[in-house]
Amino acid sequence: MAMVDRAKDIERFYSLLTRLEDRVGGKIVLDDCDGHEKWPQGVYFFFERGELRRGTPTDLRVVYVGTHGTNFGSPSTLWWRLTQHKNDVGRSSLRDHLAMALRNRSCANGNSYSRHNHQTCVSRYVDQMPLLWLKAEGENGHELRKAMERNAIALLSFWRKDALGRPSDEWLGNWRQHKQRKVERSGLWNVNFVTKGYEPKFLDDLERCVEATEPFEPRGPDWNAALCLN
Repeated sequence: MAMVDRAKDIERFYSLLTRLEDRVGGKIVLDDCDGHEKWPQGVYFFFERGELRRGTPTDLRVVYVGTHGTNFGSPSTLWWRLTQHKNDVGRSSLRDHLAMALRNRSCANGNSYSRHNHQTCVSRYVDQMPLLWLKAEGENGHELRKAMERNAIALLSFWRKDALGRPSDEWLGNWRQHKQRKVERSGLWNVNFVTKGYEPKFLDDLERCVEATEPFEPRGPDWNAALCLN
């Protein structure tokens, strides 16, 4: 493992995300998306409103890193993966952890628990989480996405590290309370890779991917018009 300067690398990471945000026209929320957008193959970063980076007055911190199609030839798409987070379908560890945290907080406040209504609350919560996406394609795109997800999580994780990446005292993840406590201790909704080291060179790949990412094409005025079969 190469010598690392985590503080410097975190600053570079967020600087690149700021550049990415400028390139794509800002963060989006899934509540404004319906799959008609031309999603690339790539990596995505979720934020939470009010969950700021320590020492910054307005900068949101990344709370979840994800990707898709990390096996060669996988048919998985970025939109389908995001749909699994957005809706109560398929497998989403993000939803699992959010559900537990929301339930624990709700029960602590003396509220009743209903799985159906609770899953609706989880969907609404995910729908409003700000999101940035990154194009990561190519012949070995699956390996690129896998490495970028792994290294970004390891870099951002607060697990047994200094205050960099530390969540706020009010962060919802503090209610997760799993026996391994990886969410609370890492400051991320991820659990894989939060205890690992990272390779700083992944930031060079991140920079190249940022420069290759373009905003969604604007929809025409008739994008949702009924199909004429006459």
